[in-house]
Amino acid sequence: MDRKERYREVYDTFKDLCAKGSQPGSFHGYCMENGVDSYQMRRILKDGFTNIRALPGYMSVSMRCSRVYHEFRSRCIAGPHPGKFSDYYRNQGITRRQMNGFLYRNGLKMRELPGFAGSRGCRKQRCVEIPFEEVIFEEAGFLPAGETNVITVKVDGHAAVSFPADTDVDVIARFVRKIGKEAGDVEP
Repeated sequence: MDRKERYREVYDTFKDLCAKGSQPGSFHGYCMENGVDSYQMRRILKDGFTNIRALPGYMSVSMRCSRVYHEFRSRCIAGPHPGKFSDYYRNQGITRRQMNGFLYRNGLKMRELPGFAGSRGCRKQRCVEIPFEEVIFEEAGFLPAGETNVITVKVDGHAAVSFPADTDVDVIARFVRKIGKEAGDVEP
């Protein structure tokens, strides 16, 4: 098989894969896997080469990354965790560099996906800062003292510590800082 036939075969198989909707990755990457130079393709095939973007079914890397990200997102929302995101996009023929570039350009973070739990090696933030605007106070800054008016702080989601409503905010803040270093989650 001469050089021109080899380039023609690689180009035609890539074109067929795009038409079927199973594009293996970028054209450059596909050419490298098959031992041809994508930059020489136009020169060698001359009139038999049409622009890659004009191929039916061809999707650019950013479009493929977007599709994969939104598919993974919908799977996270729909039910059980679909596994590692890196394994998911690599099975679709997208490299880590391509996906990280897509996420960075679009300001997306995996942590923000609903239902997504990080991998086992993912370290969670140990101390959560609590904005005191969310703690219920009257406009004066304190609730009137009484048995029914208390400020409750939950520690680790199950233990609760209650303070009288007239407790100074600094005392509660010190408590939250101290407990936040020892416990995982602290909620007002």
